[in-house]
Amino acid sequence: MRLSRLRRWLGATLLLLSGVLARPAAAQEPYVLTGTVTDAETGAGLAGAAVQLRSAGTVAPAASTVTDAAGRFSLRARVAAGTYTLQFSQIGRGTSTRQVTLGAPREVAVGTVTLSPAALQLEELVVTGTGAPVERREVGNTVASVDGEEVAQAPAATSIDQALQGRIAGAQISESSGQPGGGVSIRLRGTNTILGNAEPLIVVDGVIVDNNNEALVGLGANATRSNTAMTNRLADIPPEDIERVEVLKGAAAAALYGSRANSGVIQIFTKRGRQGAPEIRFTTELQASRTPGFLDLNMDPTIGPADVAAGVPAARLGQDTTRFDYQDELFRTGVGTSNQLSVSGGTEGTTYYLSGNWNNENGIIRSTGYERYGGRARVNQRLSDWLEVGVNGSYLRTRTDLVPEGEQTQGVLTSVIFTPTFFNPEFDNSTGRYPYSPVISTNPLDVINNWVARSSVTRFFGNVQATATPLSNLTLTYLAGVDDGREEATYFQPPRSTGATFGGSLQVPVRSVRRFNNDFTATLENSLSSSLGLSSTAGFRYTQDRTNTIRAAVADLPPGQTTAVGATQTASQSLVELRTLGAFLQERLSIADRIFLTAGLNVEAASAFGADERWQMFPRLSGSWVVDEQPGFSDGALGSVFSALRLRAAYGQTGGQPPSEYLNQVTYLNVSYGGRPGLRPPTLAPNPTLKPERQREYEVGADMGLLNDRAALEVTYYDKETTDLVLQVPLALTSGFANQYLNVGTVTNRGWEVTLSTSNVQTRDFSWNTRLLYARNHNEVTKLNTASDTLVFEYLNAVVKGQPIGVFLGAYYPRDSEGNIIYFPRNGSTVVYDPALCAARPLPAGCIPTRARVNGAVQRRVLGDPNPDFTASLQNNFTYRGVNLGILFDGRFGNDVANFTRRSAEFFGSAPTAGAEARGDTVAGTFSRNADRNTLYEEFIEDGSFVKLREVSLAYRFDAPWVRRMGTRELGLRVAARNLYTWTDYSGIDPEVNLFAASTVARGVDFATTPIPRTFVVGLDFNF
Repeated sequence: MRLSRLRRWLGATLLLLSGVLARPAAAQEPYVLTGTVTDAETGAGLAGAAVQLRSAGTVAPAASTVTDAAGRFSLRARVAAGTYTLQFSQIGRGTSTRQVTLGAPREVAVGTVTLSPAALQLEELVVTGTGAPVERREVGNTVASVDGEEVAQAPAATSIDQALQGRIAGAQISESSGQPGGGVSIRLRGTNTILGNAEPLIVVDGVIVDNNNEALVGLGANATRSNTAMTNRLADIPPEDIERVEVLKGAAAAALYGSRANSGVIQIFTKRGRQGAPEIRFTTELQASRTPGFLDLNMDPTIGPADVAAGVPAARLGQDTTRFDYQDELFRTGVGTSNQLSVSGGTEGTTYYLSGNWNNENGIIRSTGYERYGGRARVNQRLSDWLEVGVNGSYLRTRTDLVPEGEQTQGVLTSVIFTPTFFNPEFDNSTGRYPYSPVISTNPLDVINNWVARSSVTRFFGNVQATATPLSNLTLTYLAGVDDGREEATYFQPPRSTGATFGGSLQVPVRSVRRFNNDFTATLENSLSSSLGLSSTAGFRYTQDRTNTIRAAVADLPPGQTTAVGATQTASQSLVELRTLGAFLQERLSIADRIFLTAGLNVEAASAFGADERWQMFPRLSGSWVVDEQPGFSDGALGSVFSALRLRAAYGQTGGQPPSEYLNQVTYLNVSYGGRPGLRPPTLAPNPTLKPERQREYEVGADMGLLNDRAALEVTYYDKETTDLVLQVPLALTSGFANQYLNVGTVTNRGWEVTLSTSNVQTRDFSWNTRLLYARNHNEVTKLNTASDTLVFEYLNAVVKGQPIGVFLGAYYPRDSEGNIIYFPRNGSTVVYDPALCAARPLPAGCIPTRARVNGAVQRRVLGDPNPDFTASLQNNFTYRGVNLGILFDGRFGNDVANFTRRSAEFFGSAPTAGAEARGDTVAGTFSRNADRNTLYEEFIEDGSFVKLREVSLAYRFDAPWVRRMGTRELGLRVAARNLYTWTDYSGIDPEVNLFAASTVARGVDFATTPIPRTFVVGLDFNF
């Protein structure tokens, strides 16, 4: 749709909105209900408890608020006189209700309401897209919620996604690198695309924010492949500012987000001010991080074949030498600090929340680090009884210092595994420089001392919002949000750093991203009868994304030059825009306040779709039955087993954007002809019928309360099928093009999610709560362009029909009928392919394994799967007289890892296997410089299952008189650790890392990647 038409739509909507706001209905003076919500066991006030005023036959509450830090609330409600129900709830606690009768007095004192711990949380408020919050019991799909305090208290978690690890069933959250600010990958219910982005959509306070994982400079993988960045944009948002996080894991929940939601949606809600006196909170942490392990190197003092292959004279074979393990000069104890100051409060008409943060972290590899500082302001102003406006904005700056790693031949750890250990990397005073590695020239000590690999980000995101209630049952909301960021990278390689003739190089790319979304929503509540309520929601959304990337680079730098001036200069620019326009309608029917039916339809257009498929529809349908609300339930057979029971089912469709924004049109290529600029058509044919990748999901489940709600069991089964996957298809040359992107693929994800929460012990002095999460997902590619298609990404991750996305495909050992490896004799550097010569046992001298062949051709097959069979986590929280101990175990089971760190170390002779060859314990060339074995990928596929002690935290809160004499209301002390220990059979340092970061297909590859550190934290927080 052309921009002029979009503007007319927007203008008409705003005109309608202004017209409605200008004519509010004559409204009665509001009621003001006040009271306090406290803990039933300790009597302490509960901050952040939800308070709702509800009337019979309505789906949504008539008014709502939350309690302040002391548990007090003041609820304004512009409703008619009558009898209403006040409902009180909080995450982790049961719900309490109280009947109130509103008459002539406009100020009503409710008194004190108590809440007790409970495992089942059906009354918790959740948001399933643009629209008003609803109780969890009213929606037919799962919505996972994590309280903001739990996010903020996750030890050493510098980003929100790190803090969510082990807390959401069905979410596989992996740290791909241990470098500070490192990338994190999130998979919700499996991978749903092949060429698209498999990371979830991130929405902060209604603003669709940038979570770009594309590297500006390739520091891990050899190129700036999509989703291979070593930094993480979610790390830009301080966890301390979060009020809660909600995760929509599939199409049944995320349908209203349309063509961006195939991989799920993470909704982040930040803190806001509460009515009351100013509250000041200051938190500070000190942390120390260490590597969980070191590379296993060859320290045998005997010169062997691997050393000779790296340049040692052959005459020294068998002689002694000095070995160097200098990992202590590469790794260090990384220290850091995190600080947050916030002020919040407000009056009856105005609330505010202000915060500032500073985080400074040294990485576990020398010269790496991460610094973030910024501020946030949120102000809400009630202009009248029916109109409230708000402004919310965050500004931040970050600087991340990195080092190359992985398949980069300049990588720090890469150089270690590529270079035999006879090499001494220390600075050579006689030459005035660091010596060159005899294999790849790069010296890792030179890299950490003289190279620069830096990323700097300046970012603002926020929104303005207006909420009007011109009628007591009508709510109108308008929101305009923007995320505007600029990322600047610097990658400097000094002259002569990789060789005597190397003139140096400098890359200085810059990427500017601006995302804008414009939302209008109207919600109308109606009571059709005393037992029927109807909630109608309608709205529209317009989004515009613009990414401008400018790349500049120079080579052959003059002496001392560190700016983009050199003998060889290159520059390029790319500009990408994406626009979407959509409208939606949703109806929710409440029957007797125990049966809830929801139906919705989202209609959306996107500029990336073909002209013939511009408009798309995404429906959703769900039902929820609160069985325990049925008359007679508690006296029946079910009531004797369940204290609460809810059955639910949902269906929905979402879409996924094509892998590129311009596949639907011809994009000409710049060429030079006769020294003049020109254009030529591409070999890629445009596709005017290109559609979004479409996902449909069925979901059924049950939520059960047991033992008087001291235990809760949530069980969900889902079935997702994503069709119309966009793949590149070859064309006949007579078409004038070589290939075209078409909607041809299909992938399915089916699985179970189980959450068991128990309140094991609850006394006045001691409590013990447990939460167990289990998730199993089966991913399968069911259709490609042709049944025989095999798509290989990077080294060995493949897409094969009938297999999960990303399986390992490669050469394997030849085996006999009993599964034993067949060996072949080696004659010098030549392998003789006659297994009969190695049939004897023990093996004759010179017999080695090699790749399976048929008629001389190397064979390939599926060797393993980086996707786990299931994930699980176990969290226990113990509290004794104010002392809190939290322990979180997080595990992944049945996944494989390609150990390419070991592969390269054994090939180049830095591994202990080189010592075995030097001693004559094995045939020379069995491991080192064995090119055949180096591509025998089966050898390097290992079981990557692990259980991590993800978090341990011990905390105590002081509120004694001596604390108050310091001028503080409360003081908290915490000692914690993250990634404290890993149980695994994997031979490498860390089975969780991935060379290719958040890549959609290439996963589970460990190649000289910085391990995830073991971190210890000491923290204080002061409440004033």
